[in-house]
Amino acid sequence: MTANTADTDPQGHDALAHEIKRARPLLAAALDAVIVADLRGKVLEFNPAAERMFGLARDAALGRGVGELLVPQHLRAAHDEGIKRHMAGEPPRLLGRRIETEALHADGRRFPVELTVTEIERGGVRFLTAYLRDITDRKTAEAALRRSEARYSLAVRGSEDGIFEWDLESNSTYYSERLERIAGRSKRDLGPNLNAWQAFVHDDDKEIVRNAIRAMLQGDSDITMLEFRILRPDGSERWLRATAAIERDDLGRALRIAGSLGDITERKRSEAEIARQREALYQSEKLSAQGSLLASVAHELNNPLAIVLGQAQLLRDAVHNASQKTGQNTGQNTATTHAASQASAGLAERANRIAQAAERCGRIVRGFLALARQRRPEAASETAKPVYVETLLDEALSLLDYGLRSAGISLQRAQLDPLPALRGDADQLGQVLSNLLVNAQQALLERPEPRRLSVQTMLSLDRRWAEIVVADNGPGVKPELRRRIFEPFFTTKPEGSGTGIGLSVSLGIVEAHGGSLTVEDNQGGGACFTLRLPLPEHADEAAPEPIAAPESAAFAALPAGARLLVVDDDPEVAELLREILNQAGYGVDLARHGAEALERIATTEYAAILSDMRMPVLDGRGLLLRLQAERPELAQRLIFVSGDTLNLTGQAGNGEDRPVLEKPFNRQAVLNALAALRRG
Repeated sequence: MTANTADTDPQGHDALAHEIKRARPLLAAALDAVIVADLRGKVLEFNPAAERMFGLARDAALGRGVGELLVPQHLRAAHDEGIKRHMAGEPPRLLGRRIETEALHADGRRFPVELTVTEIERGGVRFLTAYLRDITDRKTAEAALRRSEARYSLAVRGSEDGIFEWDLESNSTYYSERLERIAGRSKRDLGPNLNAWQAFVHDDDKEIVRNAIRAMLQGDSDITMLEFRILRPDGSERWLRATAAIERDDLGRALRIAGSLGDITERKRSEAEIARQREALYQSEKLSAQGSLLASVAHELNNPLAIVLGQAQLLRDAVHNASQKTGQNTGQNTATTHAASQASAGLAERANRIAQAAERCGRIVRGFLALARQRRPEAASETAKPVYVETLLDEALSLLDYGLRSAGISLQRAQLDPLPALRGDADQLGQVLSNLLVNAQQALLERPEPRRLSVQTMLSLDRRWAEIVVADNGPGVKPELRRRIFEPFFTTKPEGSGTGIGLSVSLGIVEAHGGSLTVEDNQGGGACFTLRLPLPEHADEAAPEPIAAPESAAFAALPAGARLLVVDDDPEVAELLREILNQAGYGVDLARHGAEALERIATTEYAAILSDMRMPVLDGRGLLLRLQAERPELAQRLIFVSGDTLNLTGQAGNGEDRPVLEKPFNRQAVLNALAALRRG
């Protein structure tokens, strides 16, 4: 940076000084730093912007060399060499060009500048003018941008999410390699815009994606997050999570949409599994609570039901005895005798109806208890109790009788073959039948009348299986869902209408019994479920009959006149048992709880004890444990009387089963219990 100097041309110096003085107001207003120097690089002018940029006063800069004043040490050699070449007449390399270089601040720090140098001649004198702009902020921003781009590139390559961008002006898209792998498609297959995605979005989710894109384009939303499914070329289904944002110009026009796409299939599966486990826990807790509640309700209901049933039978017996005495009284005329006989028959019929209603209530309570027994399915064995399918159906249909009638569902029941007794768990098999019937009832509510439910029992053609067919004319089960309806927590019912565990539990119970449960189309429309259970060996033999005792008060299960102890905190139940047993020829003492029973046992010898389970002070189980420890021979002659048989079996005490007289009971059941005790 040199010029013809004032030392050789005083007149030129004056002209130059005059030009600089004229330009000083303009230089003072300039935003860029302006430095005027002669050809040797001596500073002739230093404007205010230069003072601010370099932290150097004008007076301190004038007359000093640009190189030593403003050029960093590592660039001074190149600067000095350039001055020499320029003064020697070589073509200038920097003049008229805009370059980026570094400058030296007065405090010694270096900073980036944008430099332009021009050569001007005035009055035969040449001088150089340098225009400098501090580009520190720009360089910082560029460096930050480069770092950002590097991070972005690294993040894109290392991210599990795919990146996309849709340029709306050019209608072109950018997809990262990761996104292509997630979608299982190439950029060409993904299409030129996001609308092309709808071709492989799951049908159930197309509207979700379409609405999200429409909302962004119409200005209803600037950021969207959604989850949807796609179908990959191999037919597999994947869950994706998309997050997208839209960029608009000052007029609000959409310019581009960009975002990320992640594969959340495994997360969805985990969430579904957690939901299934949570639902299983909830159902388990609910069923447990229901079981406890039902057990308590059953106990409270079965006591009065036992009284109603027992008193109805005693009333019938009393009417019968009175009628016989009236007929034997020859002092009455024929008309009076006939009228009394008719009145007695009417009373006996009323007593029968009361007894039948009480027995039906008892079956309903037992049905509820069977539904509450959610034990793990156990395979049938030779030690399992006999199971009578028709009896289980009676109890299940008793539960649904009102619901079927009120819904206008006609029931057709047919026993095509007499079924022998099966071996298994009556409660669990009863639960299966109840589930099938309830499912059919709920399915029929979805269709207009006529609504028909059919239940058929028969033997298989090879006579190795008992078959129970439950069919309806409801909406049926789609072929693609017939395998899934037996999966845990899968349900075709609306949300809140089903748990999805009924058929799964039923299948588990049936398979544990060695049977099968299938579904197919009903010939008349609807669904047809077929339950097959294996017949026991010697099934051709007549089914064993329940223990029966003759309708006679002289039935001698125990020695005539034997003394029995009835232990029950409900005085009416206790009195009912005493009356039944007195009529059978037994002497009976009463105790209100186990502790009082022990006091009586200490002074009186009893042939048998009939004890309630739930009692204050000392309950039935506690009484049995005391007897097993102190009077083991008497413990063998204890019969439990209970309206809560939910957890009695095998848990009476010390793992030892005791006979159970289940409430509500009739006289025959009491005598049968004593007969079983004698055989045991």
